[in-house]
Amino acid sequence: MTAQCETLAAHARTTAETYPALRHALQALGDSHSHLRLPDAGQRQRGVIGLYFVGGVIAQVIPGSPADLAGLRPGDLIEAINGRVVGPGVNDGLLPDATLTFDVRARGQRRRLSLTRADAPLSSPVPEGRLIAPGVGLVTLPECGLDPALPGGSTYQEAVRRLLLGLAGGGAGRWVLDLRLNLGGNMWPMLAGVGPLAGTGELGAFVRDRERWPWRYADGAASIGDEVLCQTEGPSLPSLAEDVPVAVLISPLTASSGEIITLSFLGRPGTRLFGEATRGLTTSNSLYELSDGAALLIATAHDADRSGRVFNGAIEPEVLIATNWAEFQTAADPVLNVALTWLAEA
Repeated sequence: MTAQCETLAAHARTTAETYPALRHALQALGDSHSHLRLPDAGQRQRGVIGLYFVGGVIAQVIPGSPADLAGLRPGDLIEAINGRVVGPGVNDGLLPDATLTFDVRARGQRRRLSLTRADAPLSSPVPEGRLIAPGVGLVTLPECGLDPALPGGSTYQEAVRRLLLGLAGGGAGRWVLDLRLNLGGNMWPMLAGVGPLAGTGELGAFVRDRERWPWRYADGAASIGDEVLCQTEGPSLPSLAEDVPVAVLISPLTASSGEIITLSFLGRPGTRLFGEATRGLTTSNSLYELSDGAALLIATAHDADRSGRVFNGAIEPEVLIATNWAEFQTAADPVLNVALTWLAEA
């Protein structure tokens, strides 16, 4: 592997010209989580088709991407890519080719589409919340970028803080936390915002051999050890008592920092997990900046829940039920409905 990297980088004169060697080395690690972050990763997504699918069923379409412009939507079924049946995993069968042919069954009609990879604008998904039933607050946490700024001048953690306070003020006393479309990113704004639902104190830890670095939440602050890494600006919802019911919804798209937030609820007496097993990226990435603004994110530790259980793969739900992506968060959403039934009886 070293010889191949040396060959790939032999004529490099700029940092960018070393990217092929770096990507080869990262692929050789085989951890599925370490990756190269390009200098403009905070502004655009490069060379994407623009969708996420599970077992061929589209779960998410990136706004402004080739998939979006072609009219693909959640719930559409990809039957084949370049004539090959897709696999059961996330984007399983999405080849790296520049142009791909998709055979799709979309809303009762079969279509054949030729999509060419292109750059897409980077969108900042916004946390959302609403009363989903009397006394039940639904909080949806999407992924969070390294920069937690949101359109309109707010931040991710502030948006979640205000959502929780508003829902509690509207009568929410039981909660649904939907992480099914949380692809990961920056865990600290997520934790600072949603921490009141998980509880005060140590909620998990990064673990490497005998070393341990706990993450904590208290009074609007998310910290690692004693170092505060994100703090909300105003008063936060007081942390819930441990027996207050919180249903956490997960899916194969729940990944990386989305899985860290999931782990932050494991071991809490009032929590139950619904949905499908997560992506399995339960490792922590350390960031190493390069001279041109790019960065290597290298998996350097595993994640553990508050009980000390270390994870090396997917987080399994306690109630297994598949998401119907065409009915996501509608009255017909099977995962949400089972969670609401549990909340009504808990």
